[in-house]
Amino acid sequence: MFKQASIYTILLLALISLAFFLSTYYLNSKSDQVKEQNLNIFQAKDISLKLNFFSSDFDITLKSRMINGLTDSKILDIFNPTIYLKNSSLEVEIISESSKLNYGTEELLIPNKMSFKGKYLGKPFRGEADQMKFNFLDNRVFFNKDLVIIFDEKEYKGRNIEIDTQLQSIIDSDKITINAVNDFKSR
Repeated sequence: MFKQASIYTILLLALISLAFFLSTYYLNSKSDQVKEQNLNIFQAKDISLKLNFFSSDFDITLKSRMINGLTDSKILDIFNPTIYLKNSSLEVEIISESSKLNYGTEELLIPNKMSFKGKYLGKPFRGEADQMKFNFLDNRVFFNKDLVIIFDEKEYKGRNIEIDTQLQSIIDSDKITINAVNDFKSR
């Protein structure tokens, strides 16, 4: 009986030691993974990028105070960007507080209010929007929520507007209104 009790005691101590060893190893490997994840951050300050996506006819220049991203991610967070888009008929400068560039899906997302100005077919325009998603792969721009553009002495307002940039046409929209602007140059 004493022999059985001592064998069970030894087995119990071995089991406790094994559990302690495995839990210590697991905790150390977890903390190493957390350290590794924290070190895999890409950050650049005061940067200017020239981008061109094969499926789009737009030349893109992006200037920013700071760009962040994880090294294994295809999404870049862009802070205080100025974005210049240009093709044969359109030149536009977009200013916002932040944006995201997903170069895996070739999308530019501006999640908050922005202002913009530029030229379309040589004529100036300006405006503001609440949100914008530009899919360069499909050559489509989607303005979520409100969009206001002043162009050719008219004010265009609308919601949820989707534009095909290759066809230069509106695909979908809600509540579009067009009003004459009395003094375009004073605004």
